[in-house]
Amino acid sequence: MIRLRLRASEVRLGDRLVGVEGQPSRLVVQVRRLSHEVRLSHGGADETRLMGDPFVWIMRNEPRVIEEELPHTVWGSRTPRRIQPWEGDR
Repeated sequence: MIRLRLRASEVRLGDRLVGVEGQPSRLVVQVRRLSHEVRLSHGGADETRLMGDPFVWIMRNEPRVIEEELPHTVWGSRTPRRIQPWEGDR
C-alpha cells in the first residue's frame, strides 16, 4: 500500500482514509460529491463530511503493471460484410 495526499473528490472506493490523532484508518465504501461538500461513507451510518474539497491522506493499493506484451490485435482479419437475404443486392 502507498500513502497519498489528494483532494477529497479524488478518493475512490476501496481507499483507506488515514485517521488523525490515533484514530484507525477507515475503508471508504462510497464517495458522494455535493455542491459544497464531499461525503465519504465507511459502512453503516458512519461517514466523514468534508466542507469544500480539502486535501486528505489516504492509503491505496499500489497499481499493478502488466509487463507481458499483448498480441498485436485480438480480432481476426476483417472480411467483407456478408449481405443478408432480406437486404437484397445493392
